[in-house]
Amino acid sequence: MARIVKTEDAVGEVLLHDITAVDPDKGFKGRIFKKGHIIREEDVRRLKEVGKDHIYVFEIADDEIHEDDAAKMLAKAVAGENTRSSQSPKEGKIDIYADAFGLCKIDTKRLMSFNSVGEPSCPTIYNNSVVKEGDNIAAVRIISLTAPLEEVQKACEIAGDGIVKVIPFVPKKAGLIITGNEVYHGRIKDKFHDKLKPKLEELLCEIAEKRILPDDRDAIRESIEEFADRYDIVILTGGTSVDPDDVTYKAIKDAGVRKFIRGNPIQPGNMLTMGWIGETPIAAVPAAAIFFKWTSFDIWLPRFLAGDTIERDEVIARAHGGLLQKIKEIR
Repeated sequence: MARIVKTEDAVGEVLLHDITAVDPDKGFKGRIFKKGHIIREEDVRRLKEVGKDHIYVFEIADDEIHEDDAAKMLAKAVAGENTRSSQSPKEGKIDIYADAFGLCKIDTKRLMSFNSVGEPSCPTIYNNSVVKEGDNIAAVRIISLTAPLEEVQKACEIAGDGIVKVIPFVPKKAGLIITGNEVYHGRIKDKFHDKLKPKLEELLCEIAEKRILPDDRDAIRESIEEFADRYDIVILTGGTSVDPDDVTYKAIKDAGVRKFIRGNPIQPGNMLTMGWIGETPIAAVPAAAIFFKWTSFDIWLPRFLAGDTIERDEVIARAHGGLLQKIKEIR
């Protein structure tokens, strides 16, 4: 329940919520009075300047919960592995941060159920985003200053052991197989290595061995099998198009990979091919990776290095947002 008090009559009352202000000229939006502040005579004018002609004084019933207490409950429920929360609510909100460099995982089904309860609210970043330690990945609050306790408890039950978590990247080694007669015989210089090396190193993966092979299906297959036993990921380049001499994707299939997927609805990089030997991802990178900043390889690489196995349904769903040249940021 709440009663309304005129601001000039609220001197001595305790604020039960933060008072915020917006000043576009100064680029300011934030708290000017903190929850718990005792209103003084000199505060009345400032409160009226930000449109507070009345102050709400709450008397919280037994079946209600205040926004700050709700935020604490919700943050504890939502925050999963390798995350941390802000120390105290601000404007009734608690932010959740990554506590490691890695891949952010959002349980989107539970997130939708959580946000369908009523008062509880939890926006997040995109699922499978690469995050650094300290990045803000989610926030929780209730919409009003108080909410039914039952709703907050229900949202916490839905969150279970956490809706957001971070899978840390760990140092890994890659085997790189460059294919193509033109490179093998020295007609042209390999350009893939220098393009892929920084992408891998950014995610703590070093190229431990590089091998250049001709368009020989058996030789490529043998190297795939050998590298899969030796390294954490096997990356191949060339030989993924429809030309008769392009046999790389056939060699991958010959190697007995599981979950073989050739092509994806992402441009650039439509012809990317993937599969797994045991737990080792095998990926053939199309030539687009030489020419474009972002390709399908940039979408899937963090997933490979985080230990995910990609399902065909996920690949198909990636058509939404798959026109990479037309978006500002990879999702």
